[in-house]
Amino acid sequence: MLAAFIVNVLRLADAAGLTSYNHPLDITACVVLPLAAAALAGFVWGSGYTFGKSALYVNLGPFVKKIPYETILKMRSDEGRTALAMYYAACLPAQGEQAEAAVKGEMIRIKREQYDEFARQVTKRAGRAEYEIVRKEEEE
Repeated sequence: MLAAFIVNVLRLADAAGLTSYNHPLDITACVVLPLAAAALAGFVWGSGYTFGKSALYVNLGPFVKKIPYETILKMRSDEGRTALAMYYAACLPAQGEQAEAAVKGEMIRIKREQYDEFARQVTKRAGRAEYEIVRKEEEE
């Protein structure tokens, strides 16, 4: 993106032997490229998770998903994957109801070395959460 931005600026300035044949397109590219780079950087550095008082917040750039601790059912660490799978109830049945809650999944992208610490923190906060480690030989 940086290289494209520099080329467009050089074309607009008629420098380095580059000539612009479409000024509006080059001007638009000079505006759009830095905005796209900022959005990409926001997704990369703005992603992660936060432990709140009553919920886990999973961030993907400007988007935040709130997962209450009481809905977290299971976490699964798999040697073949690069993310920790977390399963949680999509909705809790009202008190006295026998209806089963729908289960959703979320992939938590953290370093493999942090899986155990992350799972320990979640199980400490969530009463019924389980942590499962799956080895390759167990799957076959």
